[in-house]
Amino acid sequence: MLKVLRDAGPQTKNQLADVLGIPRTTLNASVRGLTDAGHVEDGSVAVSSGGRRSVTVRIASGRRFLVVSMSETSARVALLDGQLTVTSGVNIDLHDRDLETEWLADTVCRAAHRLLGTSAPAAVGVAAADIEPTAAEAVVARLASAYPDRPRATVSAVRALALGERCEGSASAADDLVAVRLGRSVTVATVAGGSLVLGSTGRSGEIGHLRVEEFGPACACGLTGCLDAFVSSSALVAQATSLARRGRSSGLAQVLERAGKLDLRDLVDAGRTGDAVVAQVGRELGQRLGRVVAGLVAHGNPRRVVVGGPVAAIGPSVLGDLRATVYRLAPPSLAEGLDISLSDPYGRADLIGGAAAAITSWIEQDF
Repeated sequence: MLKVLRDAGPQTKNQLADVLGIPRTTLNASVRGLTDAGHVEDGSVAVSSGGRRSVTVRIASGRRFLVVSMSETSARVALLDGQLTVTSGVNIDLHDRDLETEWLADTVCRAAHRLLGTSAPAAVGVAAADIEPTAAEAVVARLASAYPDRPRATVSAVRALALGERCEGSASAADDLVAVRLGRSVTVATVAGGSLVLGSTGRSGEIGHLRVEEFGPACACGLTGCLDAFVSSSALVAQATSLARRGRSSGLAQVLERAGKLDLRDLVDAGRTGDAVVAQVGRELGQRLGRVVAGLVAHGNPRRVVVGGPVAAIGPSVLGDLRATVYRLAPPSLAEGLDISLSDPYGRADLIGGAAAAITSWIEQDF
């Protein structure tokens, strides 16, 4: 019942009985027990279907879930309720800062205590990108020490993105989707039939080191021609820097002269003003990524593809060429009706996905 309420939001008792396939009397007894324990409560009145309007059941507002979402440039600490709504949060800017593990762990914990006060969360969720591994480990360890008896869940940023988009996506697309995260590396997470696909060793989706050109640029992994060598954040910054030095963008050239280097934030800012270099880099990214995504569509037949992560903030130029390439190369029978979109640039889906994972841990440990 709690998993249904997590995924579908407040439900009437009739809806819960139908979904769970149990008699209404059994459902009523379960609801009473969970209500008495403070886990569920009455929600809003449901829309009438012609008869008497029913009060919905929802996860109790007193159950709050602490989520930490760590990306390459920021760490967000937030509280979400059982309806996966962000109720409060703190953003920690990591831009241009050496990632000191103890400082980050201390700062995250101070933010959590500020949001929670003296209370403890029902569960803790951590969504971590491909940042310094010891930094993520230090944050998880410090939260475990701060809230030792509370369930915890740690998921990769791309899986949090997929879980969050599943909860936020349209009903027809939510149970079969592919999430692509563009950041320091390119990663993918797949939801099939409503379940997250993990793979035999739990490492599915690491496509950044898939070789897309035999004699392409050198990659950080030591090989050449990997997807990351073309569309990771560092690769895009290098491409934009080269174009700016050749006089293709006066705006980026001025930033380069003033700061001595460009970073991804400079590209995102320039892209918002219609910078030609960022538009070119974005189009090439969309075309190259589209060839890989077309293969994923042919293999998995998703209803939706969503692209997120810090690089996706470059925006429309990425999406337009990505769509055109996928629709051109994927089998027409699978591309028909396929929705390809960008995730919320502020990373709300990552927080929602982290909370969904935390609620799962809460249910599995406490029930």
